[in-house]
Amino acid sequence: MVLFGSLFLLAAGIGMLRFPDFYTRLHASTKLVTLGGIGIFGGAAVAFSADGGTGSVLLIAVFYFLTAPLAGYMIARSGYLRGLRPYREATSVDEWGALGSAASSEPEDAPSRALIERRSVESDGGS
Repeated sequence: MVLFGSLFLLAAGIGMLRFPDFYTRLHASTKLVTLGGIGIFGGAAVAFSADGGTGSVLLIAVFYFLTAPLAGYMIARSGYLRGLRPYREATSVDEWGALGSAASSEPEDAPSRALIERRSVESDGGS
């Protein structure tokens, strides 16, 4: 099982090197690393079955299986909302609209909101 998981991790590493943009690389790392981790955790559960550690390892595996894809989704969503452009083909569809609301609401040369707030605090004397 550990070898099975390691093959998925190897495929994830190859995908990170070969895929063209942020989103496809994130897809490779999230999906394949999750499956590879499950294989490794399964092998660890079998290895620790004599010591009674199988329950703990399986509990960690369930937590890992639930949180790793969610983290990948949130990273992809934040990249999209920040305006990170995906690799596009002629048949690509942007279902949310103009590549994220944050990217389309401000022109590129406009100062960021944090910079404006910091300047207003400095001009007020730090109060």
